[in-house]
Formats: sequence, C-alpha cells, structure tokens
Amino acid sequence: MTLFVKRPVILKNIVTKEFKDRLIDELGQALDQIDRWFEQEEFQSRRLISEAEKQGNSDVVRKELNIERDRQGQIRLDLKRKLDEIIQLDIGSVFTSGTYDAPVKIEVGDNIRSKLAQAEIIVKDGVVVQVIE
Repeated sequence: MTLFVKRPVILKNIVTKEFKDRLIDELGQALDQIDRWFEQEEFQSRRLISEAEKQGNSDVVRKELNIERDRQGQIRLDLKRKLDEIIQLDIGSVFTSGTYDAPVKIEVGDNIRSKLAQAEIIVKDGVVVQVIE
C-alpha cells in the first residue's frame, strides 16, 4: 500500500546582490501601496462617517474603520521590520524564505522518521543548488 502525506520543506536562499535588491524593491513597493491606502482611507473614512451619522450608526462605522487601520498599520510595521532585516543581510549568507508543505510517498517498510523529517531546498538567484532530505 502506498500513501502520500505532506511534510514541511524549508526554502532557504543564498543572499546575492540581485536577491537582496529584488526583495528590497518588492518590500518598498508594498510599503508604498500601504501608504497610498492610508492616504485614500483618510478621505473615504470622512465620507463614510458622515453618511453613517445621518443613519445613526457612526459608532459602528468608526469601530470598523479603526480595526482596518490597525490591521493595515500592523502589516506596514511587519513589512518595515522585514525590510530592515533584508537590508542587514550579508552577501553570501543564508536567508530562510519560508516553510512549505510538500507531498511525500510512504510505503510499507519505509523509515517514517526519515520520510517525514523536514527537508530543505537551497536556492541561489532562483536556481535550486541543493536539496537536503
């Protein structure tokens, strides 16, 4: 009998100038997008609150707007921290990008510990250079 299950795979990147520049650019764009959202939200929230006051439910609208502002603010803070972390990376160091689930085939007689052990994929400039099982 054969069974397929998921196991964690860690994706690690060898830091190169190109990798670092790309991440800095992506994070900068994401921060710009959130900043634009805050600018637009300021004008839209005034309009929404004004309309809500006419309907008598401005407290609910204010609360929802504050929740969304806080959420976007937390996202911005997380992105800024990640950007600061990326800026500090040394060329040639290893940066963990994330953990993903990958299927693994399990058959009778397999060593379950080795089959389900965490694997790693090492990447340099988008090219896999090593797979560690």
